[in-house]
Amino acid sequence: MLKKITRLALAIATYFTLSVSSFAFEASNPQCIAPANPGGGWDFTCRSVGKTLQDLKLIPGSLEVTNMAGGGGGVAYAEVVNKRGSDNNLIVAASSATATRLAQGAYPGNTIDQVRWLGSVGADYGIIAVSKNSSINTLPELLDQIKKDPKSITVAGGSAVGGWDHLKVLIAAKKYGINDVRSIKYVSFDGGGDAVTQLLAGTVQAFTGDVSEAKGFVDSG
Repeated sequence: MLKKITRLALAIATYFTLSVSSFAFEASNPQCIAPANPGGGWDFTCRSVGKTLQDLKLIPGSLEVTNMAGGGGGVAYAEVVNKRGSDNNLIVAASSATATRLAQGAYPGNTIDQVRWLGSVGADYGIIAVSKNSSINTLPELLDQIKKDPKSITVAGGSAVGGWDHLKVLIAAKKYGINDVRSIKYVSFDGGGDAVTQLLAGTVQAFTGDVSEAKGFVDSG
């Protein structure tokens, strides 16, 4: 999580040892920024944290979720660091993908030193999936098809090129013996939800992301 989560997260730790009437800090208009479009992992993170804070009565009312897509999380990062650094009502969803992009220098003008990492509130499993109507049934079959004809498979993901969704495919391909991973066609979308939608529409042949991004679609058939 980004630096702006710090005050709220630290306050939460304090709440467990104090009575409701002695809160050191209480957000007046709590908000969580999900650096992607609705339906993705960051969106899920904000909504899950919001429900937990409500259930524990740590915030008044509900947590407003604001989707701020763009730049693989870079737009939201710049907004928080440059414009809302003193906003005590704000928390921001982040992940290993954020750390990766920062390490790559992918957020121009911003650095990893501008944030403080507190810890994780959850973990997710990475997946590579195809449509239920696909003739491909296993990961080896998908990778074999990519190896034979890279142009026949387009993979969609919710992270920018070079981000974790992209890296999942590249790592799997490399392990499978595909030496020229640059031949793999990857299309970036502003969130896993958008990427899954493209898979279901038949625009792409495979999806790379996390279980939380695809679960709702799987459950609905």
